[in-house]
Amino acid sequence: MAASLSEHEIARELASYQVELSPAALHQLSCYLELLLRWNQRINLTGYRDPHQIVRRLFGESLFLAQVIELRGWLVDVGSGAGFPGLALKLAAPDLRATLIESRRKRGAFLKEVARSCEFYNVDVVVERFESWARRPVGPGKPSIVTTRAVKPGRELLDLTRALLADQGKAVFLTTTARAAEIRGSVSGWSWQTDINVPQTKGSVVLIGKKQSV
Repeated sequence: MAASLSEHEIARELASYQVELSPAALHQLSCYLELLLRWNQRINLTGYRDPHQIVRRLFGESLFLAQVIELRGWLVDVGSGAGFPGLALKLAAPDLRATLIESRRKRGAFLKEVARSCEFYNVDVVVERFESWARRPVGPGKPSIVTTRAVKPGRELLDLTRALLADQGKAVFLTTTARAAEIRGSVSGWSWQTDINVPQTKGSVVLIGKKQSV
């Protein structure tokens, strides 16, 4: 297994993403990274193996979202995988309620282990397809934010997201320039912000859609 990083090294890697975490959050991230490196030897959580790359491309890019959206209320992360961006955003906003939707059982087990071992609170891991989960009543209140990374949102996912979100809720996509253009042109009922370039990447953007009332 690749050697993990010190908290000082982690903070240095995050600096270029305009991210500065509290000492407690850095400790959590270190715990999260250690588990990710260990589990990645057994199941393919991510194609990244180098811890420097993992901190930059997964944690850094995810935490960059905290600079461009207000993290409050209830966040639903679609296709959470190894927890990016949804669980990583808890490092910046520990009081945020987070529901992580991941259809693959082993990845769901990993997310539960990270939440337990690294003391992330107010996290719910749902091992199910988003399309099934979103069609059922999800309890009192509605999410204020829905996030996804590297998922191709088709019309069905976008329509379900719009129905799920609270009034004026936002959908946040970590995606590419080309796919962002595709998303904007595929459905109505949204107002889209101009793409926000992700630091230290080529062609990666944040696309934010605000649900419009009809």
